[in-house]
Amino acid sequence: MNIGPATAIHGSATNATSHAGEDLSGVATQPRIVTTSWDDGDPLDLELAGLLAARRLPATFYIPLKGHCLSARMDPSQMLSLDSQGFEIGAHGVSHPNLVQCDTEQLTREVETCKKCLEDDLSKEVSMFAYPNGRHNSNVIASVRRAGFVGARTTAMLARGLIFDPFRMPTSVQAFPHSQLDYLKNFISSGDFRRTWRHLSRLPRARHWVELAMHLFDSVVNSGGVWHLYGHSWEINDFKLWQDLRVILDYVSNRPGVLYLPNSGVVSFGNVHSPGREELP
Repeated sequence: MNIGPATAIHGSATNATSHAGEDLSGVATQPRIVTTSWDDGDPLDLELAGLLAARRLPATFYIPLKGHCLSARMDPSQMLSLDSQGFEIGAHGVSHPNLVQCDTEQLTREVETCKKCLEDDLSKEVSMFAYPNGRHNSNVIASVRRAGFVGARTTAMLARGLIFDPFRMPTSVQAFPHSQLDYLKNFISSGDFRRTWRHLSRLPRARHWVELAMHLFDSVVNSGGVWHLYGHSWEINDFKLWQDLRVILDYVSNRPGVLYLPNSGVVSFGNVHSPGREELP
């Protein structure tokens, strides 16, 4: 089963925020957080940014120094435009390789050079990193830590917990029509077999990726946690997913009691507000 196209739902948004607190009965509640992230630094990110800005949704754009698979990469002025709109810029390596296969010298160059060059262009700190294609191991994580990043995003999906290793930040859903087999492979690679069975048993209820994204968002609204959408603007364009994306962005925006944060904000919030809290599935 492919989780494919969807139909439109509803309108625009403003940014409503709330921290963890109490409900009307006085019972402590989990925070409800929305974040998004987008990889590869394609010029189409500017179109994506327009959709996000119209709904006042935050995003972290992970940008490599060279274009993904020799494709175009936005120029510094375009990146500065994203920054000036309030979007977070994260690092994504120099040339988008599989970092696990890099020797020590190449790994250091991919991680540290990318950070330095982006910071020089932006004249500000770049605190988040995204592993190209999600590939990482203990050596890669150690290199990212040494470079001074505060966190790094993976491509693990269907997560909604606020408690996670900041250098193994998971996501909830990708803006892409994955099959059930894709999700199974993703779970196996993460090693989280408990969540694998529970979530795969629910997947047949979702007829397309937007429906799955809504299901996960609703669970965060009901129980607390983090809803994290990620994707690639060039992929959204190639697969004609712009309307589907508008549907889900409309669905999750302008929600009372929801805190809208960039990726680094989620990492910081979790570190400060969640000591000892049990992770949501």
